[in-house]
Amino acid sequence: MLLREASVGAHYFCGGVWADEWGKTTIHNLYAIGEVSCTGVHGANRLGSASLLEGLVWGERSARNIFSTLPGESTASLCEDILPWQDSALELSDPVLIRQDMSSIQNVMWNYVGLIRTTPRLERALRELRHLEIEIERFYRVTRLTDALIGLRNAVRAATIVALAAWKNKKSIGCHYRE
Repeated sequence: MLLREASVGAHYFCGGVWADEWGKTTIHNLYAIGEVSCTGVHGANRLGSASLLEGLVWGERSARNIFSTLPGESTASLCEDILPWQDSALELSDPVLIRQDMSSIQNVMWNYVGLIRTTPRLERALRELRHLEIEIERFYRVTRLTDALIGLRNAVRAATIVALAAWKNKKSIGCHYRE
C-alpha cells in the first residue's frame, strides 16, 4: 500500500485499536495512532492513547515504518502519479446546510449513541444517520469542495460506523452502558 492511499483519520475516538510500537494494527497496512489507538504505554488504566507523547512519538515512528516498507520510492515520486485537482462542481458550498447537518450528526450521536445505549435509540440513530449520509453524499457530489464539506462527509461516515459497532456490541464495556 502506498502512502497516498492511506490518508484516513479519526478524531474524538476513545481508543481500543491495539497497536504495536510502530503503530501497526493486526490489519495489514493499517496504522492506529493517538486517540484511536491502544498501545499500553500509559498502563492498563488508559484505554485511549491521546497523550502528546504518543501523538508525536507514534506518529513519527509510524511514518518511518511506512516509508521503510515502500518499494524503493521516494516521497517525491509518490506525488508524481497524483493528477492535479479539477474542481468541476457548479454549486458553492452553503455553510448553513453544513452547520445544520453537522449539528444533526452531533445530536444523534449524543442522544442515541451516547453513554447509555438502548435498542430503540440505536435503531433511530442508524435510520437518521443513513438518511443524513444519503443527503450529504448528494450535496458533496455537486458542491465545490471545502474543508467543512469534507469534514461533514467524514463525520457522517464515522458516526455511522460507530453506531453500527454499537448496534453489534451487546455488552457493556469501557465507556458506555447497553440497556
